[in-house]
Amino acid sequence: MLITIHLVLIKDLEFEREVKTECHCQLQVPLPNFADLRLHYPGYAHYGGHFHNHHLISIIGLSAADSSMLLHDTSALRLSYTLNHIGGQHSLGYQLIKLSKYGHDSLSGRNGLQYIFHPIAYGPFLADKYGYPSVSRLHERDPISAKKNFWGRQGILQVITYSRKKNLPKGHVGLWDCNHFHQSKDWTAGHSLITVEFWESPDSNCTAMSTEPHFQMASLVQVTSDSTGKDMEPELSMMLEASQPHVRLRHRHWEKRFLRKHHLGNS
Repeated sequence: MLITIHLVLIKDLEFEREVKTECHCQLQVPLPNFADLRLHYPGYAHYGGHFHNHHLISIIGLSAADSSMLLHDTSALRLSYTLNHIGGQHSLGYQLIKLSKYGHDSLSGRNGLQYIFHPIAYGPFLADKYGYPSVSRLHERDPISAKKNFWGRQGILQVITYSRKKNLPKGHVGLWDCNHFHQSKDWTAGHSLITVEFWESPDSNCTAMSTEPHFQMASLVQVTSDSTGKDMEPELSMMLEASQPHVRLRHRHWEKRFLRKHHLGNS
């Protein structure tokens, strides 16, 4: 059976207005179970995870030339790592992924697998592979109200925010765990205009969800002092210990200032 999928995207300078893809398949594959997504996700070190950006880039094995193309937002790389490590039908595969008019939306890792690096590209990729999103809200002006559409559910959430200058879109993608982003910042906060797309996992279950407000900002002291957690995938833990920060991204100087202010000053 030939299925033709038309996707309308947010128009910007990089991505075309319409993407047409053809898939010789009967149906899209089901989204991975959320338990698997959470197990393999390399969370942000500042939000309860264990990986700074340079750790992630080192583990994936991107070259210095490839690293120069990366955005400071590594949310797309983190989800790519997750899907590749779940593997099977969820792997991104070995062929270059082309979604924009520039035709360069993924990079090859050390293992030869592809890693999407632009978060906005995940919208058409997920829709092509897993079907239309469970929730799609365009140009929401109230982020709190927008969350009501996927509150109490688990899955993959793409958020598009808009810059104050020229109103250009910026993409972010992560795991939504009932009432918060799993080990990443809340990309909906602080914005007066957002677009969201949510794909719900087949094992979505929030019956044990706390009714108390969830604070996304993890304790930086606890995160930096504990580099291996019991809930982390063993392979991730070993990779973290072996990774070398050969690529140094910007904004690394804040850690020294924080430690000097809150630790050395109190000793």
